Amino acid sequence: MGLLEKAGKKKEDEAPKATKAKKAAAKPVKAAKAAKAAKPAKEKKAKQPRERKERSPRVMPDEFQLAGRASKGARRLVDFIISYAGIIALIAFTATGAFFDPTLLLLAAVIPLLLNMIILPMKTNRTVGMFLTRSRFVNSKGNHPHWTHLFLSNLTGLLIMIGLALLAMGSGSLSDPNTKKQGTQMLVFAGVILLVPLADYVVTKLRKANGQSQNMYDAMYGCWYVVAERAETGENRWMSRLESLGDWGEKKGWSGSAEDDEDAENND
Repeated sequence: MGLLEKAGKKKEDEAPKATKAKKAAAKPVKAAKAAKAAKPAKEKKAKQPRERKERSPRVMPDEFQLAGRASKGARRLVDFIISYAGIIALIAFTATGAFFDPTLLLLAAVIPLLLNMIILPMKTNRTVGMFLTRSRFVNSKGNHPHWTHLFLSNLTGLLIMIGLALLAMGSGSLSDPNTKKQGTQMLVFAGVILLVPLADYVVTKLRKANGQSQNMYDAMYGCWYVVAERAETGENRWMSRLESLGDWGEKKGWSGSAEDDEDAENND
């Protein structure tokens, strides 16, 4: 009887498994979704070439007059003295071999340079030399160029002084084997620095030969050095004092135009 009971239990256990298998087989398999029809590729439209606008050449506005040679020379001289006189004096005093703390003197020498090369151009678009000669720079639209134009233009003197100083120190260091490498490096730096004033000189000469009175920086910013009129300062005392420098410059003959120079040459 034990064997029969065990066989009956096995049949009972296998029966539900078989029914589960039948149910699983009876379930209908879901048909795979039909693949979506591919969208037709859009035809790429041919890009039409953009019409290039013709750029009008940059020319100086007719209502301005180019500044004369006296104005250019006086402006450069005055700006150079104001910007670099303190630094040159400090270098000359140091070259005598005097031992002192140059911090305060260096700060005093740098202040005029910052005022004339950065602060005044940013605030007024002019330098002390331009107030004295009553002149300004103007672009093709009749506006002031960016103040960095004046900053770069006034760097020429500083670059020349640094380049010459490096040339002198480098040449002196070549004679000593211990400092020969440093001397060579100084000469290389001097050559690189002096390339900028040299390029400005060459560009100025080439443009002058073509009848254009612009240096390298003027050509880069598209501006001209012209005669200016006395500006209304209102109640601003500092601006009134700066504008009054032009009255003194006019008495010295430093605010004439290029046409005045031609008339003077013709009369001579």
